[in-house]
Amino acid sequence: MPNQTVAVLGLGAMGSAITARLRDTGYDTVVWNRTAAKAAPHAEAGSRAAATVAEAAELSDIVLVVLFDHASVREHLEPIAADLKGKTVVNVTTTTPNEARSTAAWAAEQGLTYLDGAIMATPDMIGTPYSRFLYSGDRGAYDTAREALETLGAADYEGEDAGLASLKDMALLTAMYQMFSGFMQAAAMMRTVGVPASQTAGEVAGWLGAILPHTESFAAVIDDRDFSAGQSVDFTRAAVGSLITASREQGVSADFLEPLLSRLDELSATGRGGVNWVSVNEQLAIG
Repeated sequence: MPNQTVAVLGLGAMGSAITARLRDTGYDTVVWNRTAAKAAPHAEAGSRAAATVAEAAELSDIVLVVLFDHASVREHLEPIAADLKGKTVVNVTTTTPNEARSTAAWAAEQGLTYLDGAIMATPDMIGTPYSRFLYSGDRGAYDTAREALETLGAADYEGEDAGLASLKDMALLTAMYQMFSGFMQAAAMMRTVGVPASQTAGEVAGWLGAILPHTESFAAVIDDRDFSAGQSVDFTRAAVGSLITASREQGVSADFLEPLLSRLDELSATGRGGVNWVSVNEQLAIG
């Protein structure tokens, strides 16, 4: 039986799934939510319901923060800084890298043991082999909480910089949303001729599964910064231009595709039409 008590602050879909998993794996759990009624099912299942955030912290060894956003994290943690001393605070609320660093800096000023995290899973995935959590910041905090954290999913420590977990989370989510945007575009195009989105989904899944390994070769080009060979900017401009034309011919907006064409046009206009189109990566740096 685990000997740590874990408080979960926030009982939305994710906080509830995390609480249930901790409870099912033998952890003593304390729960708090702004709307107290959400704690009732967990109390009935064996968790202890705290009336306040301070009470939840007092009753626990690990305080797991699963709130709505950065502002809500600071709103609820700052007034109870004294109550958090001696606890291990693990924040897995979705925040930007600099927000994570800001909270870590505040925690350090207060003398708190603090770890920042990011969840690479949906609530139904918690505790399954598909669940992955990223953590960064205080290594000691990670080591202290690691056994409990590993019940939730793979627990990957990214480094001492508290913003690293959030940065990787945001980067991977960026790739996900861009991929899903491509599906939305494809589904819209095919629906113009009566093909249901469910059919297009199968086609897209098969195609992307076959093509995704090419990211490894793209990565090698980016890391080496050698853009002298490979599919050219001008070839890709023509290809993307055709995709835009095809969309418009079907009465479908090409808003998801036009930013890429704009990048390729810029490269071509500055004399780089013959280099590998993967060089668009270089354009994304600010400054």
